[in-house]
This record gives sequence, structure tokens and C-alpha cells, in this order.
Amino acid sequence: MNKRTHLLSLCLLTICTLLILGGCANQSKKSSSDKLNVVSTLDFYGETAKAVLGKNGTVTSLIDNPNIDPHDFESTTKTAKQTANADVIIRNGAGYDDWIKKLSDKKSLSAARLMNVKDGQNEHLWYNPETMSRLADELVNVFSKKMPSKKAEFKQNAAAYKKKVARLNSELEKIRAERIEKPVAVSEPVFDYSLEKMGYKVANAHFAKAVEEESDPSYTDIKNLQNRIKRKEIAFFVYNVQSDGTTVKNIVNLCRKHDIPVVKVTETLPEGKNYFNWLQSEYRQIAEIEK
Repeated sequence: MNKRTHLLSLCLLTICTLLILGGCANQSKKSSSDKLNVVSTLDFYGETAKAVLGKNGTVTSLIDNPNIDPHDFESTTKTAKQTANADVIIRNGAGYDDWIKKLSDKKSLSAARLMNVKDGQNEHLWYNPETMSRLADELVNVFSKKMPSKKAEFKQNAAAYKKKVARLNSELEKIRAERIEKPVAVSEPVFDYSLEKMGYKVANAHFAKAVEEESDPSYTDIKNLQNRIKRKEIAFFVYNVQSDGTTVKNIVNLCRKHDIPVVKVTETLPEGKNYFNWLQSEYRQIAEIEK
């Protein structure tokens, strides 16, 4: 090997070594700074994701405004980009937020699938606190597959979150033990999972379903409900205050006229509240009635 060839070989070797070392450094830097990017259709599921994820990534909730109807949500270029860049997507399922499928073909984590709830069944799954516990456990599995070194941390975070959920369940059990031995009526089936946990039966399911589907309840359904109210045959009326139908408002006025308590609930997370104090404020309305 002549001197010129030897020098050229040394130069090439040096360049290769620098490239390899640089690549290792970049890979090390990438590994140490990797964070998960999580997107949730609804803010209360985003809250669960943040609790489990901790400092290991960011969570974006596409709907974080109580005035947005999740059924009618319309995506923007911004939301499409957020979804496209997501490592994990969380949705309610059961037909509630199927619009997310148009934004991304990535497999999403469905709360309905976790709870074995099908399209056409009651989609308001967050009113069953068990949904949030199962979601937290499933997120531990999902996040751990993507960040194995953080599995213990995810499990610890989920355990702390589930302790809060347990307190909600304790409140439901206390209400169940002291419940009034009468059925209840509802404006629509938003709150039904919680009512079921409390041990209450809904007396006007057909009326409520019509309101949910934005159609007019039948004359018979309205008359039957009115008579139950006048005869004080229901313990209370659950009113989704985000409903703006005249029929429902007339029922609320009739309840007040005949001293039937009205429990106010919402379908979406109110501004300034988190999942826990939102549900607690609604549960405690019923606890006050039972005293």
C-alpha cells in the first residue's frame, strides 16, 4: 500500500467512525427525549390518559369545550394534524365519536370495546366509573408496550388514579343503601349508568330515548310522565341542562310545581371542573334528596 492510499484509508476510517459515533449520540439523545403523543376525542378520557402517562408525554383532547356537541364535532386541519401525529388515540366508541375514524386509520382504544358495549346501546360510558378504571388499566398495557422501561411508573400512576375512582364508587354505594324506594324519570339516558349503580329504575325510557334522538316523545309517553309527576310516583327527575327542547322544559316546570326534585346533569365536562368533582357534584344532589 503506497503512502497516498494509506492516508486515504485513514481519512475514510475517521469519517466512518465520526458518523457512527454521531449516529449513536443522536440515537441516545432520541431515546432519552422520546415522549408519547396521545390524542383523546373527549376531555375526561384525556384526563385519565394524563394521570397514567405522567411526565412521559403529552395528551391532547380534541373536544375540551362543554359547548361542543360531540355528535356534531367537525374536524379542522389542526385536529387532523394532531391525530395524524398521535402514538395513541382514545375514543368513546359505540357510535358516539366515529368521526375520529375519518381523521386517522390508526387503531384507536375504544372505551365501549373495553366495556363490551355495542353500537345502539347506551353510549354515555363515562357515567359508569368502572369505565375509567378499566381504561386506566388498559392504558398501562398500551403505554408499556411503547415505553417498556416506564411500565412500573405507569402502573403506579394508574393505581393512584383508581383510588379516586374508588371514592366515586363509594359515594354511589352509599346512595344505593339510602335510596328512595321509587323509580326516577330522566330527560334522556345521559345519567343512566350512574342511576343503575345507585339502584334506581328509570320509569320513562321510551320518552328519554326519543329526546336523545331529537324527536318528539309520543303523546302517550308525555301523558304518562305527567301523571307520574302529579301523583308523586317518581323520586326525582334527572334533567340534562344542555337539552333545549320545549317538551323537557315543560316537564321540569311541572316537577317544580308538584315538588318533585330536579337533578341537574350535563353530558359534557363543565368548564372549570375535572371528572371527579363533576360527578361528585351531581351525585351529591341525589344524596341531599335522600336525607
